[in-house]
Amino acid sequence: MNKIEADIQADDINATRATNKSTQEPSAPNKVLSYNRTQTAKFDKDLAQNLDNHSLESIVELKISRFLEQIGSYYPESLHATIMRKVEKPLLNQILRRTGGNQVHAARILGINRNTLRKKMKLYGFC
Repeated sequence: MNKIEADIQADDINATRATNKSTQEPSAPNKVLSYNRTQTAKFDKDLAQNLDNHSLESIVELKISRFLEQIGSYYPESLHATIMRKVEKPLLNQILRRTGGNQVHAARILGINRNTLRKKMKLYGFC
């Protein structure tokens, strides 16, 4: 495993831990998950620059490849839904953070109905 793969995997683990800690807190309106400052401070600037040299598609492909390697020959029945949940949750989180929790604006950016956004927010524990 090269440095980029190791760093991406470590960042994924840290993000999962942060998400798990955040979702254990009591629900609040317009709750948006965020990474704590110590994790952000530890983020390797070289890694960020290396990631900037790659397309989002290639990074996602690498992560999916690593995931499939980890599960071996076992394939869950709903692999597509599993992968989409893993991608959709951080996408919603980032858009909601950037819009300050404004759901109408976030829904417009995402190209989905506001009610659909609310349903997804509820599904992922944002509210």
